Amino acid sequence: MKKYSIIYFFLLISIGSFMSCKDALNTTSVSTLTDDVIFSNTDLTEGAISAIYNIIGQNNSYRNRLWLQMGTNTDIEYRSGWSSTADSLITPTSTDDAFALYDTYSTMSLSNGDYNDDGNSNPWSRVYQGIEAANLAIAGIRQYGSPAAGNLMGHYLGEALTMRAFFYYDLIKWWGDVPARFTPVSSATIYLGKTNRDSIYNQIIGDLQTAIPLLYPPGTTYTATTKLVCRDAARGLLARICLSAAGYSMRPLGTSDAQIIITASAARQKELYTIARQACSDIINEGVYSLASSFQQIFYDQCQDVETQGRETIWQLPYSIGLRGRMVYNLGLPRVPDGVFNTVTIGGEFRVMPSFYYDYNVNDTRRDVTVVPYKMTKNTTTGYMQQDLGSGITGFNIAKWRAEWVKVPITGTDDGVSPILLRYADVLLMFAEADLFLGGTQGATYFNMVRRRAFGQAINSTSAYDLPLTLANIQQERAFEFCGENIRKWDLIRWGMLKSGIDQAKANLTALANSTGNYANVPTTIYYKYTLDATTHPAVPTEILTIYGLQPGETAVKTTTDPTGGWTAKTWVNTTNLSTGFINGMYLNNPDKKQLFPIFHQIILDSNGLLSNNYGYSN
Repeated sequence: MKKYSIIYFFLLISIGSFMSCKDALNTTSVSTLTDDVIFSNTDLTEGAISAIYNIIGQNNSYRNRLWLQMGTNTDIEYRSGWSSTADSLITPTSTDDAFALYDTYSTMSLSNGDYNDDGNSNPWSRVYQGIEAANLAIAGIRQYGSPAAGNLMGHYLGEALTMRAFFYYDLIKWWGDVPARFTPVSSATIYLGKTNRDSIYNQIIGDLQTAIPLLYPPGTTYTATTKLVCRDAARGLLARICLSAAGYSMRPLGTSDAQIIITASAARQKELYTIARQACSDIINEGVYSLASSFQQIFYDQCQDVETQGRETIWQLPYSIGLRGRMVYNLGLPRVPDGVFNTVTIGGEFRVMPSFYYDYNVNDTRRDVTVVPYKMTKNTTTGYMQQDLGSGITGFNIAKWRAEWVKVPITGTDDGVSPILLRYADVLLMFAEADLFLGGTQGATYFNMVRRRAFGQAINSTSAYDLPLTLANIQQERAFEFCGENIRKWDLIRWGMLKSGIDQAKANLTALANSTGNYANVPTTIYYKYTLDATTHPAVPTEILTIYGLQPGETAVKTTTDPTGGWTAKTWVNTTNLSTGFINGMYLNNPDKKQLFPIFHQIILDSNGLLSNNYGYSN
């Protein structure tokens, strides 16, 4: 019988500062406990499971690096603050910029250079710490816990298997082929080379199939919150992994190049789509979840830290409100300090492609929740908060997360709003996609349920907004539904559309700048005025914008047709506002040659010669 490993003990002692939903262990006594004691006791095993979740809130982990920074640029989202408004391309000044611009290299040490840090605090090492905690729990429970479907040890085993699959799936998304370690670290396995990701996919798919019957359904004492793994979280993750494993990915072409290919055989593809469809079907048929009646309600509840099961949200990253995570701070609607909802400047690190705003149907309720043409500043004359048009047409901001919605005022970089990993809408659309591939008949119904909600229609009745189920329609619908939610890049990759998707966005921006094609009817001039809203948030009176000319067909000259209406004219669309430099600045290298990140130099140095880069990346 062995004592806890040093890594495991280190993870355990930091639990208390991370999660209130899992009890911390008494660290004085834990250091003397052996595995047979720990994993035969459900209370102690709960602490071991907490050690797995703990890594998510650590510095340079999901809290402020992994989840936030790796999902752009796409055909609908881009990283703001770096884009040139001139005709010359820019040079990344931070590692996060380089991710967005597809300009990463192994030895980079820009601002946010902690990706290349020595020691255990870089993002790569953080994920492997989570995997090690999961491996220790899985091994201990299997040896000493007598896990079975229906008992708590079985649930804990399912939880550990699911979290390990989650970590490995993210490693594959970010780095491709990575070292595969499915047992606790030993002297023989400290150093490992890379494993073909298809074998890792096979392992974690099998692990999730093992975990699902062991896990408790949502809503029990141990699965009451969306921040902990339940049976349906594992099912949704299984579906997502299967769709990725069946799709395109960037693979080595020798040591100095890359290719975008599907490696699964036709038979394996069919099997993977079948598994994905069944996993989604099981979630749907059990009837626990439903689409929120209002699209905005999803994100208001998220900001309010509503974490009860049985709504649209199925699974979230487990941050503690106000203590960990930078969801609103980084991705939220930009807002200067107002002294009430936020005492620090927040948001705006990522924006929405200007053309994408005009791709929405004007009656789609998702549009004005997802993207707005303003940021929140303060009128220096009146002292009121103000919806400010700011940088004009390049200033379409993600608006799903707003400071005035957050439960606890934002006073620092961590706001504690937990990212949603899985929504019921995603389950419906994944089912539809798998069903389409397999030639089924139910997928169109679920696909159109998502559309009907978007347009305020009864979801179980046919609607004028229904569309036929095609892959192109699914691809567009997922853009409208999940913009800003760190999903789009991985969708584009598995469809083999990353570069072509961004290139199409660039073509759309060019057409918008020149008032041609699908954007010929977008007005080139807008008119705006302000109305004071002192009732919605009495503590923070706000000057609300009214804009005319933002929608196609709004072509009246308001300063002439309504000269006493208080309108101000603003040039909105032209080739100056949407410059060639801005449009061409969406990537610096071919995204299909830079879909993955290089293994950073410090990791290679620490690998005892077993790790190196390929795909054309240097070491």
